[in-house]
Amino acid sequence: MTPEELRHELAVDVTEPLPGIMEWSTPDGVDVLRIHYTADEAKRSPEWRARESKGMSIQQWEQEYEINFNVPKGRAFFPEFDMQRHVAPAELKPFLNRTVLRGWDFGLSPATLFAQWSPSGQLCCLHELQSWDCGIRAHAQIVRGDSVACFPGASFADWGDPAGNQRAQTDERTCYELLSTEFGFHLIPGPVSAVRRSEAIRKLLTTTTPQGSPMLLIDPRLTWLIAALAGGYHRREVAGRFLDDPEKDDYSHIVDCLGYLASSAVSSHRDEAPITYPPPDVR
Repeated sequence: MTPEELRHELAVDVTEPLPGIMEWSTPDGVDVLRIHYTADEAKRSPEWRARESKGMSIQQWEQEYEINFNVPKGRAFFPEFDMQRHVAPAELKPFLNRTVLRGWDFGLSPATLFAQWSPSGQLCCLHELQSWDCGIRAHAQIVRGDSVACFPGASFADWGDPAGNQRAQTDERTCYELLSTEFGFHLIPGPVSAVRRSEAIRKLLTTTTPQGSPMLLIDPRLTWLIAALAGGYHRREVAGRFLDDPEKDDYSHIVDCLGYLASSAVSSHRDEAPITYPPPDVR
């Protein structure tokens, strides 16, 4: 972790007196000294890292060398994800006069991912929202507020969970109808096939722009999406065997959001018109 990340997580003053060495005091008065391998000048070169990381997974490297204990265990569903290539070195700024794409996942833990296509053809993920034990109305209100605050004056296009177009027994309206009539969000259903969504993400992870840049670039502030791609979203394990399908857990919501956006780029979905609904009756 960087000094800034430690300051945020520990809520204490963290200093870096020497490269690779961090020092801070806990609220209980305990002095802590954290020594990273880069404290050794001989271990700061890309050649040293390439040699030492040979044969190691991203998770193993993060745990053993980067002192990152938040890396989840398991076999990552997207081993093509590379923290160094797919996470931007600094915060990304929105592109002016370009449509902001929003990917939606529903349920009791709704999520929304905001992204834009860059002029060079990259899908740049700029903002994420993950709600817990929350209805779609409350989540949509946050999406509306963040859309105005983070992307003032922008136009939006939305893709969502196709299950959101099904009526619930307790409500005659679908999630799509509710978002359209109450919030003005007009969604296009994403592909039903989970394989199609995952392969669309995999294509972005493994291809580059004509300039050689990765097709997927993520703002470093999107910690939930980064953790998911780094292994939080992993293959299901049964009796010591890893299956081809993923474990459906807390990380699956934000990954599904990315899948709807990614598949919109590689299929005819990007040319489809959003579903629209008549306004609700005024009584």
